[in-house]
Amino acid sequence: MQKNILQLSGGQLQYLQYGTGSRLWIAFHGFAREGSSFASLAQFLPKNTCLIALDLPWHGGTEWRETNFTVADIVQAIDQLLRLRQQTHYTALGFSFGARLCLALASVEARRWERLILLAPDGLPRGGWYQFVDQVPLGFKKQVVKLFAQAQVLLRLASTLYNWKLLDGLSYRFLRLHLQSESSCKRLAGIWISAAAFPSLRKSFKQIAATPHLPVQLVTGNEDSVIPQTAFAHLAQHIPQLQWTKLAHADHDLLSAAVLPRWGNIIQES
Repeated sequence: MQKNILQLSGGQLQYLQYGTGSRLWIAFHGFAREGSSFASLAQFLPKNTCLIALDLPWHGGTEWRETNFTVADIVQAIDQLLRLRQQTHYTALGFSFGARLCLALASVEARRWERLILLAPDGLPRGGWYQFVDQVPLGFKKQVVKLFAQAQVLLRLASTLYNWKLLDGLSYRFLRLHLQSESSCKRLAGIWISAAAFPSLRKSFKQIAATPHLPVQLVTGNEDSVIPQTAFAHLAQHIPQLQWTKLAHADHDLLSAAVLPRWGNIIQES
């Protein structure tokens, strides 16, 4: 494993490199994870493959100066990686929020993809409290983010909503976990604001569907407690060439030591 830095207009993006093959894979991790999440995946990679795992802004070793990042920032990083590796195409792989980012990149990056691998992707159509929080206007998000400086007040409010059964247990635990410190509040605010740059992925679905030669693999756990199966089904309905692997007795964390060996061989090319 090698640690490296990309100099971008918004800051320094760290990435980890696994392998030295000529086939390039670029991986995007989930929220509150980092590039090292993909370390165990290295043993399942096809031969002659180099896996580049980025640390997204506010994660891992990346130092980000701005209050948000955009698809254009990620494309800038990909351009640099392709030049460094002297490649013109690559396989995109994303887990959870990272898979949402992959889908958001489709409109500008699908032409350079050899393959797209989505692991329990976030950002798909769904209902409830999550959908409301995810889709509120950017201006409202920015006002709420200002309250993160009063994290304890927000946590008390969340506790009240939870006790009144207006906030589900998963969302309540999420807020308690990610409003604990200044750095975790900054990370949550940055990702929440940044996600507003790609709130709807319908155009991405159309772009991928219009690229029938592009292999698309979806891997999910049948017991995913974060994202409902109906959201994944929506994705499958809109991308005809998608191959969906459903893992029984598996939750959202598909990169865990207990689950990864059950699907790792699927991504190997013959």
